[in-house]
Amino acid sequence: MEVPLDHLNPNSRKISIEYLFNEPFDPNKKTILTHADPLDEFLGVGHLTEVKTEEFNVIHVRGRYSSPGLTNFFDENPTITWSDKYRWLNRYQVIQDMEWIRKAFLGNSPVILLGFGSNAGLVHYYLHEYPNQVEKVVSLNPLLLDIPKNLSFWDLLESFDDLSKNFSAEEIIHFSAQADQPYFFMDKLSRDSLISEHMNIFLQSDTKRSIEDLFPSLGARAFEHFMDIGIYDLGTLGHFLRLLSIDLRNEPSKKILEIYQGTNYDLGKQFTSKMIVIGGAYNLLLDPKSFDAIGELYPNSNVFLLKDGYNFSRTREAEIWNDLLAVFYSDDTPGQVRMYAKLQGMDLLFQDRTYNSIRVGN
Repeated sequence: MEVPLDHLNPNSRKISIEYLFNEPFDPNKKTILTHADPLDEFLGVGHLTEVKTEEFNVIHVRGRYSSPGLTNFFDENPTITWSDKYRWLNRYQVIQDMEWIRKAFLGNSPVILLGFGSNAGLVHYYLHEYPNQVEKVVSLNPLLLDIPKNLSFWDLLESFDDLSKNFSAEEIIHFSAQADQPYFFMDKLSRDSLISEHMNIFLQSDTKRSIEDLFPSLGARAFEHFMDIGIYDLGTLGHFLRLLSIDLRNEPSKKILEIYQGTNYDLGKQFTSKMIVIGGAYNLLLDPKSFDAIGELYPNSNVFLLKDGYNFSRTREAEIWNDLLAVFYSDDTPGQVRMYAKLQGMDLLFQDRTYNSIRVGN
């Protein structure tokens, strides 16, 4: 599909963006829309929204983040500045692409949005721009870093003193994205020893994506998350995002700051359809209280936590991931009740909402 390079410029040149269907499009079925994200891909968690269903149309959007036409345009014009690149790669442009695709296939019919991690952040941004075009949202560990910033939540990784001494920020964040152990429910001596052991095992097996393969899209997305943090210090995660976005941040131009737009959560109150937030209580990147806070922003939300980490590896290893998603993006209320019971029976449902047993710091 061809979309404008700049949705704010009616005379803009067109670029091609890619999307995939799970099955041939059926106008009689409801449609689920997902969008790839370069930060998720860099962290090795970009596959968690690969839905398998015959009951819905599923559109997987690759978008301008990986558009060969846009990449070639950059390569052929080396004088293009980072401020221009960000003008064409910022999240406003991305959600306009999503809206073009929704409108092309659904017309006036609403879409179901499914997002995980960084791309869930895009989902929330899209929702606040087009609340009437969305029927339901399933948001998995949404990486919305302005939430812990605004509520002054702690930096979870700060409690692991030896990690920052012995490993780089990139190594720590890659590990944190894959970790699924209840480190914060252990005494400090045990958890420090265990996390160092697990970190060394992880680094022996980790296969990283090349930064060069994902730039400049990765830099643009990291910059937005870094700006969401603002002056609030999220420690290792903030440093990681700072390094990934260094070219953008070093651009001597106020245009970049003028282009950046945060998510307007006040608009969430306009969304009266269903919002389902699923978080991992053993998360090392996001304070689990963040998910309850996100749920409070929407009038018709359900929030539940799993005994799992950022990439939901425990739940996926239990071979119920696709079934779990299926009951929540559908209207199968009895199925959702059965899924809650199944998660309880498998000891995957986290129900301690006091958070008092989570030990952070010394």
